[in-house]
This record gives sequence, structure tokens and C-alpha cells, in this order.
Amino acid sequence: SCFFSLSLDISERMAAARSSAVNELCQNSQDVFLDASKLLLIYADNILRNPNEEKYRSIRIGSPSFSTRLLPVRGAVQCLFEMGFEEGETHLVFPKKASVEQLRRVRDIIAEERNNRSDGPVETHTAASSHQITANRQPVSTHSAQPAWLPEQAEFLAPEMKFYRTLQSNFEHVLVYENPALQKKALTIIPVQELKERAQQKLAQATRIDQDTSVNQEDFLLLELLHLFKN
Repeated sequence: SCFFSLSLDISERMAAARSSAVNELCQNSQDVFLDASKLLLIYADNILRNPNEEKYRSIRIGSPSFSTRLLPVRGAVQCLFEMGFEEGETHLVFPKKASVEQLRRVRDIIAEERNNRSDGPVETHTAASSHQITANRQPVSTHSAQPAWLPEQAEFLAPEMKFYRTLQSNFEHVLVYENPALQKKALTIIPVQELKERAQQKLAQATRIDQDTSVNQEDFLLLELLHLFKN
């Protein structure tokens, strides 16, 4: 009937709205999608299995797992926002007021897509792995694109997307320092040996004053570098 067709159309549109971030996530390559989706499912399942455990309701932005496996991946951070995570100063936080049902819905959409792409089925949240998240993966592609949000979603997620773009920009800026050519050029300008000798001398002085000092030569070398750049 016309009523049934209209209801189905509305349902499909609502489902699409709820899964727009997942649609973005699906634009990644197979390996990138499977790696990022695995981590997203771990975050979601930890909350679903342990809803009262505060440690599972926050994600440290600076952690290697987040910064290399989710932040550079198209749609990954948006999935966390759709689940209900909000930005904090140093963490993404799943607040007490957030809807667990919304988290479960997004989680199940990701799991279903993962089932379609992987060889074996993804476990439900009640039987998910309890292993802690590890960061033994290599950084993935940093290519990212602005997702095509629906108007009502764009307004709702505007603060989160601003935060996401800031994270993305900072992440890409940090990668500049990993450029081997720039590192080699820096070593031709910085008097490394001289700085090491100064650091060793200051460490010896500190040790004479306090034999139990916890500082080491690298600490003083860092101070020498800061002094060099400031002057």
C-alpha cells in the first residue's frame, strides 16, 4: 500500500541518517576499514559490557591507538560522535546522559558492515573480546574528506566537526617532523655533540647535589635544545 511504502521510505531515510558516519567509514580501503572498525567495536563493546566503568567511557586523544588508527581514517571519529561521544580537553568522553541505545545502534551498523567484508562473523557486544586496546599497528593513510551530512545532522555535529578538524590539522602538522629529509637537514644545523656534552656536564652537577635524582641525560639534552631554539 501507499502507506506502507511511505513508512518504508521514512524508515530507510532515518536509517541512512543514523549511519552517515558509517557510510563515510566504508569509503576507506578494505584493510583500513577492518582495522578502524575493529577498534570502534572494542570501544563500544567495552561500554556496553561495563556501563558503570568510567575508564571505558573516555578515549585519550593522544593515545597511539586513537591517533594512528582512528584520527586519520575517514569517518572514524564521526562514528564516535554519532555513538554519543563528546569532546573534552584531552579525551573524547561518553557522558552519563548519552544514549546507550544510540551507541548500540551505530555499533551494530558497523558490525554488520564488518560482517559483510570479513571472513567470519563479528561477535555481539555481550561476547566481545575483553582484551585491552593495543597500538601495534602502523599508521594508516591520512587522507580525509568532509562527510556529506544531512542539514539537521550538520547543525547537531558542527561543534564536533570543528574539534575533529582541529585534531586532523594538528595530526598532519606533527607528521612533518617525521620527514626523514627534514630530520637530516636539522641534524646538519643543530650542534648535537655540543649539546650532549653540556647535558652530560649538567647531569654530573645534578648528581653531585642529589645522588638519588631521577633526571637523566636526555632530560638535560631537551633543556639544551629548548635553550638553543629560544636564543
